[in-house]
Amino acid sequence: MSNEVYGFRFLDTLHTSFYQLFAVGHQKVREESYDWDGLKRKDGPLYLFQYTVAGFGEIDINGQLHRVEPGRGFLVEIPSIHRYYLPKESEEWEFYFILFRPTKIEKEWDEIIEMLGRTPVFEVDSSPIRFLHSTYVAAAKNQITDGFRASSIVYQFVMELYRYGMRSKKGIEDWPDKITQAVRLLNEEYHSLQSLEEIAAHIQLSKYHFGRLFKKSTGLAPMEYVTKVRIEKAINLLRTTECSIEEIAEQIGYSSSSYFIKVFRSWVGFSPGEFRTGKDLLLMNEIRFS
Repeated sequence: MSNEVYGFRFLDTLHTSFYQLFAVGHQKVREESYDWDGLKRKDGPLYLFQYTVAGFGEIDINGQLHRVEPGRGFLVEIPSIHRYYLPKESEEWEFYFILFRPTKIEKEWDEIIEMLGRTPVFEVDSSPIRFLHSTYVAAAKNQITDGFRASSIVYQFVMELYRYGMRSKKGIEDWPDKITQAVRLLNEEYHSLQSLEEIAAHIQLSKYHFGRLFKKSTGLAPMEYVTKVRIEKAINLLRTTECSIEEIAEQIGYSSSSYFIKVFRSWVGFSPGEFRTGKDLLLMNEIRFS
């Protein structure tokens, strides 16, 4: 077995809330003795991402067996119910991997798995794999020299996975006809639609099925999408008209200006009035919610 593994323990950030890089490596394994049981390891808690570049291995996750061939990776927690190994029929398994502590990154990790699954496929030139490779090269060249750099690497790698997962969602052209119809409706009737039941009724689906299908396709719940459109319209009105806050609230579908102000602040970060005047704020003509 060829091992090129670099471990990290930085005292400057060890007992802080910074992200903790544990190890990064590139390995070529050829012996059947290569076998890791996720419940027997002593180095957790950890998150592991591993990506195959040649040969293949196998991983059993909660009783479901997956062949990990070139272009496929896997994501697991340590400890958890999994086992990955070199099977008898594989002559070699070559891969890159990264291990890091779950500190402050649990929510994002769970969302990545929800988007990508446990054994996702990546192009070798995709941003997460390019970043993983560059991290390995930096480790090999002794360029990861403090906990702050290591922390930024963990965060950036997780964000690359997250971005890849978001971009892997189906494009508009792949949406079901009912969802395309619903989005058209929301973009046109945003000012009058008030409930999930009302929207679902328009396109003749149950509200539960419609809600799940809409979020799976667009990444937003239906009423979140309505709010997105309303806030975008409000920003345009604030910048291009002299309408009062009360008039804008009414035009975009809010019966209460105070509720509109509350929603606007939660999405934009400041009130409609503050946004309009630009006082003590960076002047923005447009904000894109995507």
